[in-house]
Amino acid sequence: MQIPFWIQLLVIVGSAAMLTLAIYLMSVFNSLFAGIRNKWLRKNMAVLLVALCFMFSLTAISSELFAMAAKKGWLKASVLQILNTLLIAFFVYNSFLLVNRIPGLKQLSFVKYHAVIILTIIVSAMLIYAGINFVENGMKFVQLKTTLLFSFYNACAAGLIFASANYVELDRRRKLNEKELEVTRLMALKTKAELDALHSKVNPHFLYNALNSIADLAITDGRKARKMTIALADLFRYSINYSQNNFSTVSEEIDMTEVYLQIEKIRFEDQLNYSIQADPETAHFLLPRFVLQPLVENAVKHGLKATGLMTEIRLTVRMEGEGLLVTVADNGPAFPEELTPGYGVKSVFDKLDLLFPGAYEIRFVNTPLKQVSLFINKRMKNEPSV
Repeated sequence: MQIPFWIQLLVIVGSAAMLTLAIYLMSVFNSLFAGIRNKWLRKNMAVLLVALCFMFSLTAISSELFAMAAKKGWLKASVLQILNTLLIAFFVYNSFLLVNRIPGLKQLSFVKYHAVIILTIIVSAMLIYAGINFVENGMKFVQLKTTLLFSFYNACAAGLIFASANYVELDRRRKLNEKELEVTRLMALKTKAELDALHSKVNPHFLYNALNSIADLAITDGRKARKMTIALADLFRYSINYSQNNFSTVSEEIDMTEVYLQIEKIRFEDQLNYSIQADPETAHFLLPRFVLQPLVENAVKHGLKATGLMTEIRLTVRMEGEGLLVTVADNGPAFPEELTPGYGVKSVFDKLDLLFPGAYEIRFVNTPLKQVSLFINKRMKNEPSV
């Protein structure tokens, strides 16, 4: 009996729609049945759904279903076709899962791994097809031969699709990783450049004043001029950062801060007094380079230089919970309510933003004592490599 053209067209359109749906389901395979917690059950249900979509897209335009329907009726033929598809998909997929768990299999090269998987799909498909053929037709050689060939070609196609999809995904991940590595490298270079610029910053006003003082002392007091020159050289040697390290130990930072204070002490003599107290256990913990000196310089600038009066500065470093607490107290004028960080203090914020993002806090308080407190809640210890 001739099948009407409109029915043939409807079947072709329906088959194309089911094939499109099957391809879409494969693209979102990992998110199918996401509400089911059991991974094995979730994956099997997804496989069976995709297999059914492929079955409807292929058998509807083949003569197999029509031939079966002519013998057994449409209802029985359709049910048998669905059951066979589900059984084949279930058996082949779980054979793949079983083989995929073999220790060391995933350590093989891409080609060897997928060769084993494709062979597994072929063997398992031919076994299940042969079993179904035996139940339906017995040991008819011609029918068995046709079934095995059909299963072989289908399994090869499924295996190649699996390998191709994995290759595309592997290539996508490789390109994505390359981009991420490049972005990370560029960010690291940018951070290094910013830190290098910050490390090299020394307040030009301080340098100008120090050199003027050395020039004056060279005439009036040669020993002090020499001492101040050596101290200034040490300070700049530290700022050059030959080791290209973004961090220094607390003891190194304190030493350089004391060098700075010695320079200011030579300049202002009895107008400046200072004390430094650091818990011995803090000595080997790390701080950003040149983070203490700008805080102390800020106290000198807004205390002694602003008022010309006797200034007392006290620097303390101690453990505080899981972090480090640095305080710089002085007896100078109170901080204004709207504080705008100057040249040096802003560099402290910039370094901490780069090296301890979200892990520090700076406070400027006037009561009960005027002081700047820096709390870093992530301690890093200097651990020399062996």
